[in-house]
Amino acid sequence: MNQASVANGLITVVNSDDCSFKINYEESRNFVNNSFLRSPIFMCSGYEWSLRYFPRESQGLETSEYISLYLDLESHAENISTSVTFYLLGKDMRPLQTRHVWSLFRCKGSSEGFRTFIKKSLLESEFIRDGWFVLRCDIRVMNGEWEETSLPDEISAPPFRHLYEELYELLKRKEMTDVVIEVAGESMEAHRLVLAARSPLFKELITKATPRSNCIKVNYVTPVVFKVVLHFMYTDALPPVNKLFDGDSTEGNVDLYGLTQEVLVAADEYKLHGLKIICEEKLAKHLSMETVVSSLDLAQHHNCQHLKKICFEFAAKPENIKAFMRSDGFVELMKRCPTLLAQYVAHITDFPPSQ
Repeated sequence: MNQASVANGLITVVNSDDCSFKINYEESRNFVNNSFLRSPIFMCSGYEWSLRYFPRESQGLETSEYISLYLDLESHAENISTSVTFYLLGKDMRPLQTRHVWSLFRCKGSSEGFRTFIKKSLLESEFIRDGWFVLRCDIRVMNGEWEETSLPDEISAPPFRHLYEELYELLKRKEMTDVVIEVAGESMEAHRLVLAARSPLFKELITKATPRSNCIKVNYVTPVVFKVVLHFMYTDALPPVNKLFDGDSTEGNVDLYGLTQEVLVAADEYKLHGLKIICEEKLAKHLSMETVVSSLDLAQHHNCQHLKKICFEFAAKPENIKAFMRSDGFVELMKRCPTLLAQYVAHITDFPPSQ
């Protein structure tokens, strides 16, 4: 079996209502590298999807001990914001292991998932039954039309607050906080459970901390950047700019584009995928000749494929080519990342001539 495979009975639907699948691990474990199984197309939250399962995605030592799993959008649709959760069902068919990710599916064929979904040793010991394991996929579409859905007039719904509003109130009032984050000499209080639930990196830092330690030092970011990160971890949104400076006169002079670039780097470091997507979209939307080199550098080093594509398209416009190649940092970037030059030339070649 080579690099692509249909399911051929090795992935079967267990229950179409809850999007659960049975996967033949025993038959697939000896596949060659980068071979995968694709599930039957299924409907969830109004869109068509399929799963790709790699028993052995690559030869790298880092990933060879894991299986890989991805969700692909099969519908012709654009910019579908989703919350995706994969559940592995134990031998008693109860969910025991979950992996969750926020993702923006930009078009048909867009993909999201995990190269290191679960270690094979854990899968074999806890989830394999008669050579098979069972997986459930929960896809929730978070686009605006859901928020606009109203209740029937005859139902009187009392006002309520979302969970994130309650959590953020605790943060603002510094109630029940149990950890202090030190950033460049500035201290910020927070809640261990929230940080651990939102960021795998913070979960690791909190787990490794001594029981009596209630302080975590964060390096390589500024206090302002971390305020943005902390606000997002509690609310899934960016804070108002004036909230970051506490009335400081520097607010009006802040470089919001540069700040967004710094936040993207932090989001990647802390594995806050939703925040990274938000920053990537904002950088792409407000790209300019002054920022295209630094944004391309950022996209290259933090795997921001959408931003990278927008940078190339912007720089490949006939009216921008000379200015881009003369801009500060262009030569240095191309020396550090020679492959970028070839990709840029390809975009120039593909760009339609001006009329």
